[in-house]
Amino acid sequence: MVDVGIGALLIVLGVIIGILVTLLIQTRRRQSSRNDGSNNKQRGNQGDEETGNQGTNERAAEKARQARIAANNSHAKDTNSEAFDESIRYAKPNYDGDGQYEEAHNGTTKVSYEDDGNLRCPQNLHEAQLRRQRMPSMIILVRHGESEGNADHTLYRTKPDNLVELTQKGMKQAHKAGKRVEKVFNSIDVQAHEKRKSLGEDTSGTHTAAIRRIHLVISPFERTRQTAAAMRPWFAHRIVRTNLEPRIREQEFANLQGHDFGDFRKEQKRVGRFWYRFPTGESGSDVYDRVKSWWQDDVMNVNERYGFEKVDAMVVVTHGLTMRFVLMQLFGWSPTTFHSVWNADNCSMYVLRKDLSKPGPSPYVFDEVSGDAPQSSIDLKVEFDGFHNKIYKLHDYLKIPPPRTRHLNEVKAKLAEQYPEVDKDRISSVVFLPFMEGAVAEQRTRTGRRASLSAVETRGAAGGGSTQLGGGRQERQKRFHHSKSDDLGGFCPHPELYAEQEEGWS
Repeated sequence: MVDVGIGALLIVLGVIIGILVTLLIQTRRRQSSRNDGSNNKQRGNQGDEETGNQGTNERAAEKARQARIAANNSHAKDTNSEAFDESIRYAKPNYDGDGQYEEAHNGTTKVSYEDDGNLRCPQNLHEAQLRRQRMPSMIILVRHGESEGNADHTLYRTKPDNLVELTQKGMKQAHKAGKRVEKVFNSIDVQAHEKRKSLGEDTSGTHTAAIRRIHLVISPFERTRQTAAAMRPWFAHRIVRTNLEPRIREQEFANLQGHDFGDFRKEQKRVGRFWYRFPTGESGSDVYDRVKSWWQDDVMNVNERYGFEKVDAMVVVTHGLTMRFVLMQLFGWSPTTFHSVWNADNCSMYVLRKDLSKPGPSPYVFDEVSGDAPQSSIDLKVEFDGFHNKIYKLHDYLKIPPPRTRHLNEVKAKLAEQYPEVDKDRISSVVFLPFMEGAVAEQRTRTGRRASLSAVETRGAAGGGSTQLGGGRQERQKRFHHSKSDDLGGFCPHPELYAEQEEGWS
């Protein structure tokens, strides 16, 4: 009996101990659960506080940005032309990939850099002005020397355009072009030397040179590379950077220009040289897009790259068409103005000098003393006293201030200057004849009203050169189908002039 009682007691004690252990475990679990909940709540409160702070910071940053833009807008109205309005569009916060500011100091202005080392868009007007000041003081555009394709147009049928080389004449032209470029730099050095001497500064040593560092940029075509190689020895001591740039290559007309290329040329004249896209090739507007991309990415940032030596000037060896597109995007030419500009001669050079009084992000103007001046002309149908019509070729069209088609008084004055028989007071309307077929010419009357002249009528006008228009519809149709100008460039009273342009197209 005693053994049975002891066994029962042990069983009861075991049950009690088990219950107590279970209760203890459950109590600890509940306490742990309460602690976790308290911690989560605390972390949640901290997160909400951080989120609130971040939101407050972002709102404060946005308010500061808006205030800065408003200040820039207000400041831009009171500043001179050097404070250009375009920079206000650039105002925006600069964050890197982690949402943090990446800043460096340049003088008194904070500047931010992209991952590739390029300076970010300017945040304010002052920074944009400093960026303009840091751009090269001079940019020289040089067309390649005479090529095999310039001497023999049939060569393009058998030899790819990118492999066309210079002729012996072209090599001599390139050699002279290099000498001419160095002469420009020397003249600037002399001017800088004399200026510093007059100010009593130290003029000993090479540090007095104004153009010490040059960036040489070359189209990758063979003829441009040969041109640059012949030019380089004249100013090699100044060159600190050289690169081949595919975006400034010649227009891609086709892989090889076969026997049907003449038909493509005729189509191009009907559509317009700026718009027509060659099969397996490019349109003029395609070239414009890549040239503008190069200018904005490289030229405007050439002195904004971290770790690269700053340059004083750029020499760009490229093609005639590319040079015109550089000028088109730089000066805001319309396609009509672009078509009026002649192609540069072999090894001609355009000198662009920095002028901070010029508004806009690229403050460059022509230096026609140091370099060549672009030639331009446009055909005009001039009406006298409402009935007497003549065709005139207006030279130096670029001298008319833009927008050129609206400055009729300047157009009339230049016509009277070039043609003594023209009485500008008798001119009742002027039609700017487009350099293409199948278009509609815009006519502006003395009162400023616009009218349209059909392609047939303008074509008839252009067909007879500087002669009076007359006759009925049949006579105009005859003039529309007249002789050679159908094959040489649209509205062309002087086809031999545009034939020369055609030969110099590349």
